Amino acid sequence: MTHAVIVVGAGPVGLGAALELARFGVPTVVLEARDRPSGHPKTRNFNTRTMEIARGWGTLVYHRFRSVDTPPGWKSPIRFFDTVTGREFGSIDSRGFAGPGPSVSPALPVMSSQDLLESIQRDAARATGLVDLRFGHRVTHVERGMADADADAAVLVTTSGGETYELTDAAIVAADGVDSFVRSCVGAELEGPQNIHHFVNCYFHAPLEQHVADRTGVLLYVANPDAYGVLQPLDAAGRWLCQITVRADDWDRERWPAQRVVDWVRAAVGVDDVEVDVRSVGTWRMNVTIADRFVHGRVVLCGDAAHQFPPTGGLGVNTGLQGMHNAMWKLAMVVLGHADHSLLATYDDERRAPARRTADQSYVNFQNVTRIGAAEYGLGDSGLTAAEVIAETRRYGNHLGVEFGTHYTSDAVVPDGSSPPGVDDDYSDYQPSAVPGCRAPHVWLGRDREVSTLDLFGAGFTVLTGPDGPEWHTAVAQLRADRRVPVVGYTIGSVGLTDTGDFFGAYGIGAAGAVLVRPDGYIAWRSPEGSLRGGGELIDAVDKILGGRA
Repeated sequence: MTHAVIVVGAGPVGLGAALELARFGVPTVVLEARDRPSGHPKTRNFNTRTMEIARGWGTLVYHRFRSVDTPPGWKSPIRFFDTVTGREFGSIDSRGFAGPGPSVSPALPVMSSQDLLESIQRDAARATGLVDLRFGHRVTHVERGMADADADAAVLVTTSGGETYELTDAAIVAADGVDSFVRSCVGAELEGPQNIHHFVNCYFHAPLEQHVADRTGVLLYVANPDAYGVLQPLDAAGRWLCQITVRADDWDRERWPAQRVVDWVRAAVGVDDVEVDVRSVGTWRMNVTIADRFVHGRVVLCGDAAHQFPPTGGLGVNTGLQGMHNAMWKLAMVVLGHADHSLLATYDDERRAPARRTADQSYVNFQNVTRIGAAEYGLGDSGLTAAEVIAETRRYGNHLGVEFGTHYTSDAVVPDGSSPPGVDDDYSDYQPSAVPGCRAPHVWLGRDREVSTLDLFGAGFTVLTGPDGPEWHTAVAQLRADRRVPVVGYTIGSVGLTDTGDFFGAYGIGAAGAVLVRPDGYIAWRSPEGSLRGGGELIDAVDKILGGRA
């Protein structure tokens, strides 16, 4: 019998972890301390790479996400005003929020609100029949699972009704946010600056679209003596967020009653009588932190429990979901008995360094954005005008390198001596590559280009071969039959997978070659030409990745 995994936290990353594990047939118990889902929107953006992951949760999930996307015109640019109806003193093209297009990915990003996206995730989780979702269940102690030698994991749970019980399962996924209780239990330390800035986050309804007029954008920054912060459209139909920058001594929910929020919004818009219906108010503080370890025995830290970013670029939740995606296939392989625990340790090896780089760059971008308003009012110390600061911050609007360009080096990748192509700016630029450790490139297949290579990747390993490599398929059959490894093979050029002329160049193999793609869509191994050992090289590669369990 497959043991369940305990997921702590029912936000986007926790729900995503449950959905990913369900793909592998691994049941989960999701524990959420809140009594009910939050109606307060937080994050807005599921970027293109995240939406590629969502495609794996099912066509329905993907299309429901897409159905709540904002209309055209609201993903770019980022604008800077004194007031929304007043003077605009600059803008930044934010094409990254619109996605790179069908030459890079078959998926499209979504700009919406977290409350709607979570609702779709909850429906999908329940539909799997493998997710036990429990609201009002708070973890109060981690009893086992923190040491590598532990055979299982156990937590003590207290319900909102006062009942206490112990839950024992195969592992724990900590997706319980910035102030993660599980992280504190395992003794993980946060590295990096904390409490850098303080914000009041307000959700409200108001007809701001009529005042924005044709100056639409994804972020509307305002800077004047009575309002300093950013307005964020949620649906271009009256739902809005605003992030108000405040001093630490003003960072108190009680100091921000509805009328004060109304006054701030009116000052930001420049219209004294605009109708504002405040729905909820929250507070948050900016950290630029990474946990010193992501894996502690059978406990895996994900999302904000593992790392915390500034909001610039919308990379926090997306990095959390993409890191979770990296971890969950490894955890599933361990729980199902296909892999040694050492595979799970490669989550730490592969994701901590990229998370650190992304956090640091996000903070640099945030500093530049705040300098724009300060420069406009002569408050900065750089000596630059707002226009000059904006010119320095252009890269903030495009983050394809962060989304797609990460190159992994770990024991879960078998190098072939090649290196990814260089780019001018690894934050904003992306060059597809099938070098082991890179995201497997999207290539259209089929006579009418209706199938993406990404459609071939599922809950297991995938081997892609040319038409002259039958020995690779013999090895696939051996791995599946003799060693029970979840793996499938496809021949490019076979029925429905016609090469449109792009595949072999993009993947760097010949007609007799093969590539092994991991369940997270990253290249694990590659043989540009045919096998010299009847497919034995492929078997060795899988054996290495799984820690000798294949």
